[in-house]
Amino acid sequence: MKKPVIIFLLVFISFWGVNAQEQPYCTVDNMALISPINKSKGIKLGEDISKAITAFGQPTSVKDYPFETDGKMGKLYDFRGNKLYVLDGKLDGYEIINSSLLVGKISGITYKVGDTIKSTKEVIKTGPPGGPYQTTYKDTHTFFGYSVTAGSSNSQNQSYSYSIDLVFKHGTVTTDSFASLLFGSNKKLTFISTGSY
Repeated sequence: MKKPVIIFLLVFISFWGVNAQEQPYCTVDNMALISPINKSKGIKLGEDISKAITAFGQPTSVKDYPFETDGKMGKLYDFRGNKLYVLDGKLDGYEIINSSLLVGKISGITYKVGDTIKSTKEVIKTGPPGGPYQTTYKDTHTFFGYSVTAGSSNSQNQSYSYSIDLVFKHGTVTTDSFASLLFGSNKKLTFISTGSY
């Protein structure tokens, strides 16, 4: 009777452990753009662009921007190099390249371009019970609770060495929107963007 219970527990723990490490989802609430001066002011995807102007002041520039997939003309707001894409007066997406805007939860935890990945070494011992053991090490990287993938590549005209790709959820519903966080070889956040598939 003990063996089936132990096997069940091992399977349950390993399954739970895999799911706990994978964090592919985020919410619009956790990816808001926030004023570094007043963290209670910001704008979430889908909100009226006037909230951005209230939070960040006047944009550096505003230009027409074609949303080809939607067949509509929108606007591209530039806030000190950070781009906010606006469709029908609402924030549709963004590209953050510097620390003049924060990302996170309004009046909550935030992060910015320049923040660093947390890296730890996981010790893995293999071998028979009682030894001898062979010890190996695995680098694990996280950023504000999200697992970070190591691997150099290019995306959205940005070179990176580490990345996080998240899919937005609204309640329990998975959306067609995503967020990407890209990090340089120095493990510092260099680029944050949102988009749709």
